[in-house]
Amino acid sequence: MSELEDFISKVCKRKEKKTAKVRNSWGVYDAYKHIRKNGWYDIGRPLKEHEFYTIIRSINKLLAEEILNGRQVKFPHRMGCLELRKSPRGVSLIDGKLINTYPINWYETMRLWFEDEEEKKKKTLVRIEDKYAYKVKYDKYKADYENKGFYEFSLNKYIKAALKEKLDKGEIDTIW
Repeated sequence: MSELEDFISKVCKRKEKKTAKVRNSWGVYDAYKHIRKNGWYDIGRPLKEHEFYTIIRSINKLLAEEILNGRQVKFPHRMGCLELRKSPRGVSLIDGKLINTYPINWYETMRLWFEDEEEKKKKTLVRIEDKYAYKVKYDKYKADYENKGFYEFSLNKYIKAALKEKLDKGEIDTIW
């Protein structure tokens, strides 16, 4: 390990790699058990576990493709929609206070702090000048079901990377 990496580990207080585990949440297997327990609803025939997983995987893949093509995904039965949104970033002066919404480049910031102790004491941050912030939003405004606050969608890192690549190339654009 280099001195810079040791410095970053010390400043970030890294000891070991963190692993996040989702608890108290329902997954695909829980959904399969629920459908099986309730007599398969109106599916027509019992599904094998492998078939159920294949259906879920296929649906997730189609959702990802729609998002990556910049299209809005509308869910049936007034359950809302998924859409790619962008918001402007920049520097402004509000009530005499400087507001900077550009993202922080943490690697370059750590390198600056490693090279210059004064900058570390002043907590100077190195920022990236991106004009817009992008995010996939689950719009529940017109949704009509109970407990809307308990539902959320999050993209995995592969979809995020592919989306960033398409946005950087200018292949897709978003609504506000």
